[in-house]
Amino acid sequence: MDFEDRPFSTLDEMHDGIIKAWNSVVKKTDTVYHLGDFSFGKASEWIDILDQLKGNIILIKGNHDKSKIIKKVINEGFLQEYYEVGTIIKADKYIFNLSHYPMMIGVRMNNFSVHGHIHEYDTGFLNNLNIGVDSTFARSLGLPFGAPIELSEIVKYFTNIAPQIEEEFEKQRGI
Repeated sequence: MDFEDRPFSTLDEMHDGIIKAWNSVVKKTDTVYHLGDFSFGKASEWIDILDQLKGNIILIKGNHDKSKIIKKVINEGFLQEYYEVGTIIKADKYIFNLSHYPMMIGVRMNNFSVHGHIHEYDTGFLNNLNIGVDSTFARSLGLPFGAPIELSEIVKYFTNIAPQIEEEFEKQRGI
């Protein structure tokens, strides 16, 4: 709450609101990629929150996530998978590089950086999408604050801007 103007008065209210928002869109069998900065809290606080969240959670470490806490949380069985830096998933014809930090991968067709870390800011690169809870994109979807974004929304976003990316790609290649 110190980083951004969030719709909560207290930390407990924010935790409760995000848990409720998360569970309003996530089913027990869904897979959720969390792109880091899960919590500033101790392991017991992580476990208390994770125990209330639906879905199979895959964590990509953020700069505020402590390795020692993550190891304990993994050992307790609260994370499906864990990545220190990031991972790649494919959907439709697209490749999504999921990471906490934006990746400057250059203008590439059907290859995108999906990230958090920079709060409400955007990188300015067409093939980067900030999906953090404070991001312009997350807020544009009208979801409750803290609700995970469905992959279909990310695919739709990049499908809509694909012509711009193709034009930029062709300019850079001198086509």
